Amino acid sequence: MNVEDELRGALNVSAPPPTTTLDVVLKRGRRRVFAQRAGALLGVVAVVAGIGIGATTLNQAAPDPAPADQPDYGPATVEHPLTWPRVNTPAQQPYGTWTPASTAPPPAGRPVLRLPQCNPRSRNLKFSVPTGLLKVSDNVVSSWIAAVRQQLPEKQVAELTPGVGREEYDFDVTDSGGTGSIRITAGRFTGPALQYADDNVWGSGDCEPPYRTVLADGTLIQLHSVHPFEPFQTLVQTMFVYRPDGLVIQLDLMNFGSKDKRPDPVSQSSWERIGAGRPDLPLTEEQFARLGPAIAGVA
Repeated sequence: MNVEDELRGALNVSAPPPTTTLDVVLKRGRRRVFAQRAGALLGVVAVVAGIGIGATTLNQAAPDPAPADQPDYGPATVEHPLTWPRVNTPAQQPYGTWTPASTAPPPAGRPVLRLPQCNPRSRNLKFSVPTGLLKVSDNVVSSWIAAVRQQLPEKQVAELTPGVGREEYDFDVTDSGGTGSIRITAGRFTGPALQYADDNVWGSGDCEPPYRTVLADGTLIQLHSVHPFEPFQTLVQTMFVYRPDGLVIQLDLMNFGSKDKRPDPVSQSSWERIGAGRPDLPLTEEQFARLGPAIAGVA
């Protein structure tokens, strides 16, 4: 179901500028938000803290009984299962489970998700243009959002959120459970898509092998596991689209939206977290997976 360079680096691969990664965003959010937590933060957190996981899972879908990355969340809403196979390689052994920092815990009443943690493996192949550094035309971005809306008629998909720093294209996704978001970034690679996908199987610290499908034109799509981050038990799931023309598209599904972040008041070139977001991701795995082929088909 997620690529440590990508997730702990703004979910951006191949070492983009460190000051603009999602990891920096979240860590800055933790430091700054809790420096102010006696005031405005508690008000923001209170707004988003009222949704329990109860009868839903992390992704609103019944957990797979086998994978190590998927803890037991109890009864769940029945959703269409993802039919993509996992990469045929043995799972990694978890070294422990994730625990939120005491300075940036989930809001009161939100259960802590004890997700298994595995060590990431360094990647050997680097993108010629890392994701997040390739500028995409306005027409293509508009087509991406239109494709998302077409694939997710059951969700409310907002307009593009104005970006800061990197070439990131974020937009909110909302349903009755609250608001999360999707981030799309693009880059370039040189060589066979399969080599890059194989090289990145364990890059994010997944415990179970990622899901993978190959389209008729040779496009390879790889869906990684959900990973937790600071602050507030942030959840992120990443999918990579490797096109045969050397374009790589990274989609990050997140449990927080535009109202939960703001431009860093110091640097103005990265995001600062100010809200906890929703308790789960806004899409199931099957819903998120729909976006891979749709996005791949946009020139």
